[in-house]
Amino acid sequence: MGTYGATWETRGYAGQGAAGDLLGSLAGRSALVCGGGAGVFEEMRQARVLLADPVVFAVNEVGMFLPTVDHWLSLHADNLGAWKTVRWLHHHAQERTRYHSIDARPFIDVVWEGLTPLFALSGYFAMQAAWIMGADRIVLCGCPGTQSPRFFEADAKADFGYGQGPAGSDRSIQEQVEKEMRRVPDFKSAVRSCSGWTAEFFGRP
Repeated sequence: MGTYGATWETRGYAGQGAAGDLLGSLAGRSALVCGGGAGVFEEMRQARVLLADPVVFAVNEVGMFLPTVDHWLSLHADNLGAWKTVRWLHHHAQERTRYHSIDARPFIDVVWEGLTPLFALSGYFAMQAAWIMGADRIVLCGCPGTQSPRFFEADAKADFGYGQGPAGSDRSIQEQVEKEMRRVPDFKSAVRSCSGWTAEFFGRP
């Protein structure tokens, strides 16, 4: 991992900019990372029983519909602006959610500049952010890492499998996760998942 030009470094990662203000902010806390996989809402309900007052990380579209969201992350900064508007229209205008991405936009609160290596999927990026912010326990809900439908789809995408599909990028995504967890084994020890390949790899909560 290169650290040239970094302004912060912690827990095996380095980067630049305002994200450094969040380092250690979740020490002693648990995090729920809620992705877009089918079953995310039930998995979240089950995980909440196991965790005391978890910090909720929403990933991409699912953040529009979760009961509460503390941090909302996406690698797709422009989409996050549209999703934020939908959540606001669903009577969450008074909620204090922090919005994260890798590109600066007027509606993004935290820009993760120079984060290296950066995970290739938004769900893994959210998991990474929770770890860097100091969470002691991270539970993935709706982040199976397999070719399965998202919560708003009848069928899985034909051309992309989130790590276990026919696309050439799928295997590299899974390999990246495996490589990073070998490099930062304490990170892997902190993560559990409710379903899919990630549950096999990290273990269940």
